[in-house]
Amino acid sequence: MNLPMSHRAAPFNRNRFLKSALLALGMMFSAGMSMYGQDAIRPSLAGQDSYEARQEDISRIPYNLEMGPVRFRVGATVGAEYNDNINYAEVHTEDDVIITPSMTLDAIWPITQLNTLRFDLGLGYSFYLDHSEDNTDYLLVAPKSQLAFDIFVGDFRINLHDKFELQQDPVQEGALSNVVSYGRFENTAGVSVLWDLNKILFQVGYDHYNFIATDSQFDYLDRNADSIGGSLAYIVNPTITVGAEGNVVWTRYDNNTSNQAGILNDNEEYRAGGFAEAALTNNLKVRVAGGYQWLNFDQNFVTFFFGPFPIKFQDHKDSQDYYVNGLLTHRINAQISQTLSAGHETQLGVNSNFITLNFVRHAVSWNIIRSTLLTTEFFFEDAEESGGPIAEHFQRLGGAVTLGYQLTPHVTLGVRYQGTTKDSDVFLRDYNQNRVSVDGTYSF
Repeated sequence: MNLPMSHRAAPFNRNRFLKSALLALGMMFSAGMSMYGQDAIRPSLAGQDSYEARQEDISRIPYNLEMGPVRFRVGATVGAEYNDNINYAEVHTEDDVIITPSMTLDAIWPITQLNTLRFDLGLGYSFYLDHSEDNTDYLLVAPKSQLAFDIFVGDFRINLHDKFELQQDPVQEGALSNVVSYGRFENTAGVSVLWDLNKILFQVGYDHYNFIATDSQFDYLDRNADSIGGSLAYIVNPTITVGAEGNVVWTRYDNNTSNQAGILNDNEEYRAGGFAEAALTNNLKVRVAGGYQWLNFDQNFVTFFFGPFPIKFQDHKDSQDYYVNGLLTHRINAQISQTLSAGHETQLGVNSNFITLNFVRHAVSWNIIRSTLLTTEFFFEDAEESGGPIAEHFQRLGGAVTLGYQLTPHVTLGVRYQGTTKDSDVFLRDYNQNRVSVDGTYSF
């Protein structure tokens, strides 16, 4: 069924949102201080005790193949989905049935007692029964795919990582409408170091990011970015941690205009703020972060091509705004758990220099029937572009229900419904989309 918007949501009040976040932060501090007193020295997060606890958690993962010291978990899935609006359109919508075979490979190799190499890979392929021109031209790589190496040295934990994905579904990018495929390869490689001083945790990291469009109409989004960030956390007591965080990101676009699509601006982003984490009870944890965010762009316009002719569209050169986000995890009982997140932030745009986003997301896991897992999801977004050819303000509302059943120790069956609706102030950029899918997974 559709999820229509009967009316536009009330305008987002930034001051009220910020005041509410600060009030929640103050309540969290006072509650945590009154509940707990003197704390003891805890085991280091980077030492031998932490490593042994991590290894115990890893040993519980159901790896099903072993080759010398390397353990593997391998699975294969075949899914079928009916989508009533594959082109994310307001009019002239197209529907189709999409078949997606995929496989997952998870491997772990404890190279030494304190060094662990991990590799996770998901591969898939999608083909359309009625619109074969929309079949993927390559293997899709799941967002969870990564290569990670953890090294424990004294009170230091060093993580080397390379995370990568190759996707085409536009649903993750709210600023897009009237497209079937948003093909892109994303890769993030870097290193992070955690230094545990018992009451103080110091973390610093560097990442290099690449975005490569696999659909020619989005070649203008090709870019690379270098980021340096760090945080300093103070452990008030075993249940409360407070700290400061910050990062700098330099983004450079390739500006490959061979397809005459568009040109976006190089930019720098600076972010500085603080955070607090608290375990209000054994089953209820909260994290709140907030601060200020600056983005500086080379130009106060963006360029898009219409045929051979470039047109410059007015845009904001700079952005100075607060950011705030919160995460609540709640284990209601042994069968039911939920997460709730909300925030306000500025992101790089697809049709403009940047986009300002407010969001709320909620998910619940219901493990109330033997061998059956039910999950429900909900999200709301309110976003506004800074300028460009569309200068769109839109709201998106969506949700999903997923039911999984463990048929045998090796076979899992699933069914899922997902609905998304977009309400835009730009002509012909609204859409409603419904997706129903079934799948079967075999774990070797």
